[in-house]
Amino acid sequence: MKIHYRLMESRDVPGVFKVDQACFSHNWTEDSYQAETQNILSNYIVAEADGEIVGFGGFWQVIDEAHITNIAVVEAYRQNGVGQNIINAMLALALEKGCVAMTLEVRGDNQPAINFYLKNLFTREGRRKDYYGTGMDAIIMWRYGLE
Repeated sequence: MKIHYRLMESRDVPGVFKVDQACFSHNWTEDSYQAETQNILSNYIVAEADGEIVGFGGFWQVIDEAHITNIAVVEAYRQNGVGQNIINAMLALALEKGCVAMTLEVRGDNQPAINFYLKNLFTREGRRKDYYGTGMDAIIMWRYGLE
């Protein structure tokens, strides 16, 4: 099965929202993803297999930094490079747009995601207490140099 990676378009929002619902408990709304298609700071990559969105990742460009908003891959497509291809596309796009660093917050108890970011040369730089709710801290991670 061939997976295509491309920039998100307005028509992709229902599929992106479906992936969000399958992957996150603190979901964004469908309207919030629709708004992202109009946000000049927003950059999203979708992974599409047979016309269905199976993963996505997005960042906001703030001057010369890329702030990851979310990355998600439906369970059936995990562990086969989809997430890696999404972040590779995000890094390339951020570099193309003049970004020199990328940052994100990840739940402190989400070890698979932390390991994924560490593998992609992000480092732990701090913690946001109760960022995801009481007792659910976020780890702040940065990657400097996007090449």
